[in-house]
This record gives sequence, structure tokens and C-alpha cells, in this order.
Amino acid sequence: MAEDAHVIRGINWRETFPLTHIFRSFRIAIQPSKLILGLLALLFLYVGGRFMDAVWPAQSSAVPSLPAQVALPGGLDLNPLLAGARGNDPRTLNEVELYAQMRCGQLSQFISDLRKERREQIEDIYKGLLLKADWFQDATHTAAPVVSGDKAADVAKNYASAGKDFDEIKEHILAQRKARVHVATDNLAAAKEAANKLTDQTAKEDALKAAKKAFELANQEAYAEATALFNKAKAIEGDGIFRQFFTYEIAQVNDVVTGVSHNDWLGGINEPGVVLPAVMRFLAVGPLWLINAHAFYAIIFGIFFLIVWSIFGGAICRIAAVHIARDEKLSLRQALKFSVGKSLSFIFAPIIPLVIVVVVGIVVAFGGLIGNIPVLGPWIISVLFFLALGAGFVMTLVLLGTIGGFNLMYPTVAVEGSDSFDAISRSFSYVYARPWRMLLYTVVAVIYGAITFLFVKLFVSLMLMLTHYFVSKGMWVTADSGLMPRWDAIWPTPGLGQRAYHLDFESLSWSEASAAVILSFWLYLVISMVGAFAISFYFSANTVIYYLMRREVDATELDDVYLEQTEDEFEASGASSPAAASAVPPAPAAAAPAAAPAAEPPAAETPKPPENPPAAPAT
Repeated sequence: MAEDAHVIRGINWRETFPLTHIFRSFRIAIQPSKLILGLLALLFLYVGGRFMDAVWPAQSSAVPSLPAQVALPGGLDLNPLLAGARGNDPRTLNEVELYAQMRCGQLSQFISDLRKERREQIEDIYKGLLLKADWFQDATHTAAPVVSGDKAADVAKNYASAGKDFDEIKEHILAQRKARVHVATDNLAAAKEAANKLTDQTAKEDALKAAKKAFELANQEAYAEATALFNKAKAIEGDGIFRQFFTYEIAQVNDVVTGVSHNDWLGGINEPGVVLPAVMRFLAVGPLWLINAHAFYAIIFGIFFLIVWSIFGGAICRIAAVHIARDEKLSLRQALKFSVGKSLSFIFAPIIPLVIVVVVGIVVAFGGLIGNIPVLGPWIISVLFFLALGAGFVMTLVLLGTIGGFNLMYPTVAVEGSDSFDAISRSFSYVYARPWRMLLYTVVAVIYGAITFLFVKLFVSLMLMLTHYFVSKGMWVTADSGLMPRWDAIWPTPGLGQRAYHLDFESLSWSEASAAVILSFWLYLVISMVGAFAISFYFSANTVIYYLMRREVDATELDDVYLEQTEDEFEASGASSPAAASAVPPAPAAAAPAAAPAAEPPAAETPKPPENPPAAPAT
């Protein structure tokens, strides 16, 4: 007998290659509910960080970029302290960029000295503005100084009392600009009057062109110099700590995307545009700079970050968990209700392992006090040193488990509905049981995430460029400053991949400035969706990875998810849901076959049914 032929009619790729489940992350992350949660998380973090920058003492703010001619504190030469600055002038780097470049033991002291030196320079500039020392030196300068010479230094030193003086400086700068524009306008009128008296038409046209060009040049110089003076005065507010941190971290995300798009993975720690160094800078350089250089700020912002990350990140993980397991959509209200209810679990899951490391380290430090005992101290330490090694082993184990399993902690709580200890236990177990599988899934997620992020970024950039181009075709008038077209003044031309832009509000009229503010709201809302997608993808991809790791280690199927709500609270798709499928209405009585017997015979003796049963009576 010939064997039956087996024909392969299809391959279940997700069962054959489980990592292909990660490719579902884009479809899951791009859904509006998760994008809204990601956008809210980003807005809360950004607004909270900028608020902290606004209330933080200016004297403790971060060091801004330095002009090239500024001497470094104490005559210190920075170049020997840098490792591969890649051609960047160290004086043009801000504080976090300096931290990323430096490799020396005197790092904290150097940044402290640099902050003090730079602060003194800014205060000197501000003092000069208060005394009008650096103002326009021409015949139109008639305004009196804002404050006296004795008071100027004190006001500049203590900016907490200098806010009112800043407004006065701004008014003086704007008044000075207005006076210069007025002089330029009078000169233009006089030049036109003189040109009109010329009899030669060619000479007349040349004179008019020269007069107009001179007016435009004088007008541009007045606005440019006023803006420069305003920026000098504004420097007294300091450079925001969060602003530098946020900008640096965003730059690393873009470097990861650039590195993946160019297939450029390795390189030196300071090599821009490659994946591994950018990831290391994102995870280590930025946070370590914040902790080392601004510890108190880091503690406050870290608590705020954990709260926001737990509520909105936990909600995204919850929606993704239900979507992956049951292909159903959870409402925003239900997701936020779950994340708020489990907020303590989300918050303490990454904190508890760090507390364990710190506590064990403190115990070891106290044990080291024995070494101070004369004669016997070092001998006791050497004999009991195996206890310190054991403590070091525990700390290393916990720390590596936290680093490797951090991305699985939030999905654990969202999928299992458990607490912090279960999140820690499962994440550690999965990482140490299948470390290479976890690494493989993470690398695939990074590559796929970078590709999808690049697509979303280019999509938004192209949308903004097309919008700007076609609106500019209908708005061709020049701005009130005369420096550029009005549309470019209230919205500078966006570039491919551009995320932000700078507006010179001081050169705009009140109507143009108000329009630019409203326009900026809509633009930054659209631009923020790129960041919202990154947040949504991060939590969605890690939830997929958690499901895969759980099936690999615990042999639990992907459709197993904790549900605390009833089925009717989900936005199921009708009959496709299990609840709808089980609610099948009974068949009508008229369609039923012959009537069933009134009673069933005993199970032990089941009689054989008659071959010709009587017909049912007519109804």
C-alpha cells in the first residue's frame, strides 16, 4: 500500500519562529489609545521638568554652552581630560556633554568650578546691561540706567530679586530698537526725497534702491542686536537641568535610529550615530550626570518620573497585554483604573532590588569598620573576607538581574495582575533561565523599533514640510520686522527630521507673536506624537517579549492573561468574542423535531429505539 503523500499547505510562522511575534508591536503601539497614554506621559514629564527648571535656583542650574573665547576655571586645560572629543571645541559643550566626554577623577569638582566660573561671567554681563555698559553706543541712547552701580552687582548676584529688573531691561532693549528703526525710517524718507529730485531716471532708480537697501540693512541690524542683547540678559535665568538632560537623551534616541538605519552598531563610547554607544550613553551618561552633578534635583525628578511612568506605562502595558492575549481592546478608563490600582507595584518593582543592593552594601561598609581596630582589625577582616565576597556576589546578582529584567517588570504586573515581588521574581527568573533568548528578543525589538520610529519620524516631518510649503504659497507678505516672510517668522521652515524650532518673539509684533504661540501648540502636539509612539512601542514590545519569555520558561500559552473585569467591560467585536459566542439563542419550537420522551430510562439499561417511531401529533 502506497504511503499517503503529505502536502504542506502553509506554515505558522509565529509558532515556528516565536520572535516574529515582536513584529506585532508596531500594530499594537500605533493604536490611538496607547498613543494618547504615551503623549500624556511625555507631556507630564516635560511640563514637570520645565516647571522644576523654572523654580530651581539659577545659581544651581546647569552650565550652558560656552563661547570659544571664555577661559576655563583656574586656567585648567580641558583637553587632557577629554577622551576622543571628535573635534568638538570643549568650550562649546554644555554641562552634560562635558560629562559625557570627560574621563578623569576630578570630574565633580571640575563641573562645580566650571558652573561657578560661568555664573560669574553671566552675572557680569547682566550687570553691564543694568548699567547700560554694553548697550548700543549711538546718539539715540538716552535712557537712564535701570539701577545704580552699587546695586547692579547685588541684583545680578541674587537673581531671585532681579526678575523685575529683567522686565525693565527688556523694555529698554525694545525701546532702543524702536528708536533705531525710527531713525532708519527717517533716513529712508530723506533719501527718497533726495532721489526724487534727481533728473536722471537711472540715477534716481539707483538712489532709491540704495536707500531701500540701507534701510533694510539698518532695520536688520537693529533687530539682530536687540535679540543678541535680550539673549545675553536672559542668560541670567540659567540653563535648565531638565532641558539639558531631556535634549541629551533625545539625541541618543536619534543616534540609535541613525545607527540602525546605517547598520552601524559598534564604535567608541564617544562615537556618534552608532547603536551600542548611543544606548550606553542613554542608560548611563545622562542619568549618572544628573545624579552626580545635581543629586537633589535627580531625587525629586526621579520620584516624579516613577509616578508618571508607572501610571501611564502600566496602562499601556495593560492594554497591550489584553490585546496580545485576547485580541480585544481595553478602554482608557479601565487601563488607567488598573494602573492606578497597581501603582505601588509598578513603582516599587524597580526600587526594591536597588534597595537590597544599598542595604547589603551598607552592611558590608559597617563590617569594614572592624579593620580600624589596631593589630587585630586587618586580621579579622582577612579571615571573614569570604562574607564580603558573598555579599558582593548577592549585590552583583541582584544588580544584573535588575538591569536585564527591568523591561519585564511592568509587563509582569500588567499580565499577571500581581505585585512587585512577583514582578521581580519572574523577571529575574526569565533573564537568568534564558539570557541569550532574552538578548535575542531585545536586539530584534531594538532593530524593529528603530525602523518603525524612523518611519513615524519621517512621516511627521514630511507632513509638516508639505503643510508649511503650501501655506507659504498663500501667505507672501513680509513680517513687521522686515527680516523675512511673515509665515517663516511665525513658523521657521521645517527640515526633514526636525523636531523643534526657535522663535525670536522679540522681533515679532504682538499679533505675530500670539499667532506663533497658538501655532506652536499644534505643531509641538504633532511632533510629540513621535515621542508618544516611542513610549508606546517600548511598553508594547516589552509586553510581547514577556509573553514569549513566559512561554519559553513556564510553558504558559500566550492567551493566558489576568482579567479582573467582566467580559462586557471590554470593547469586544460582537460574536467574535467568547462571551458572544456562548450566548447562542435557542431554536424556535416549530423547527424542533419530534417531541422528546418524558423521562429517560435508567443508564444501566438503555432500550433500543423502535425502528418506526410514531409520528408527532399535528399542531
